[in-house]
Amino acid sequence: MVQESLREAMHEDTEDEIERDQYLVFSGQYQEFGIQAMRIQEIVPLSGMTKVPSAPPHIEGILNLRGRLVSVIDFRKRFGFPPKDHDEDTRIIMVEHHGFPTGVIVDSVAEVIRIPDEKVQQLPEYSTVAVMEGYITGVGMLDKRLVILLDIDRILSAN
Repeated sequence: MVQESLREAMHEDTEDEIERDQYLVFSGQYQEFGIQAMRIQEIVPLSGMTKVPSAPPHIEGILNLRGRLVSVIDFRKRFGFPPKDHDEDTRIIMVEHHGFPTGVIVDSVAEVIRIPDEKVQQLPEYSTVAVMEGYITGVGMLDKRLVILLDIDRILSAN
């Protein structure tokens, strides 16, 4: 369902409009986070992963996705959140990063939403959690919802 709404959103508008204000919303550590929808290639269920010896703790492993080798990180481990057992809602968000497919394991995927620029605010300097500092591009303020907007390239690039 989210996959379909992502596809529909990408075909309805021009790339500039999508890049600017459409976000895939997912949950992790009881919070809502958003990544620009333009960056998302697909969303897949969690399946057979192979551990990589001596990989950093946030690297969950690698998997074969239709003949392509994909590195997969765990969003919770990446930011030091407490572990949570994977369940039927757990998903892998697939993005292209430096020419290679990369997956991010998240608790669940909710929807694709529009967050216009005028609804995005920066976090006050003192409120940024040190572990996430530099990865947050802003906060989407929608009625009674706050969606923390993330820079996926920074998340995937940092050690």
